[in-house]
Amino acid sequence: MLRGGAVPAAVVGLVALVVFALVDGATGAAGSVLATAVVLVCTASTMVLLRRTVRLDPRVVFLAAMIGYFTKVFLLGVLLVVFRDADWLSPLAFAVTAIVVSLASTVGEILAFTRVRPLIYDEPAEPGARP
Repeated sequence: MLRGGAVPAAVVGLVALVVFALVDGATGAAGSVLATAVVLVCTASTMVLLRRTVRLDPRVVFLAAMIGYFTKVFLLGVLLVVFRDADWLSPLAFAVTAIVVSLASTVGEILAFTRVRPLIYDEPAEPGARP
C-alpha cells in the first residue's frame, strides 16, 4: 500500500515542481518541494504506524490512526507558522502542491487497496499437523 500512495504522490509532486518552477521561479520550486516532502513523510508514517498495529484490537488501531492524524495536523500547523514569513517560499505553491499531492496519494492508496485480495477463510491444516 505504501507504494500505491507514494508513487503517484511523487509523480504529481514532480509535475507540480516543474509547473511552479516555471510560474514562480525558485520560490515556487521551494514551496512545491517542501509540500511534496511533507506529504510523502506523512503518507509513509501513516502506513508504518498502521502496519505496526495491524494485529491489535481494531479499537487500538483506530486510536493509533487518530493520534497519528492529529499529530500530523498539529505538526503541519507548526510548520505553517514557522514558515509563515519565509520569503524564499511561495505559500501558493506550497498549498496547491500539498493538496494535489495528498489527493494523488489518497487515490493511489485506494486503488492499491482495491487490488489486494486478502484471504477470507483459514487455510486448511496440513495432514498430521497439530492445531
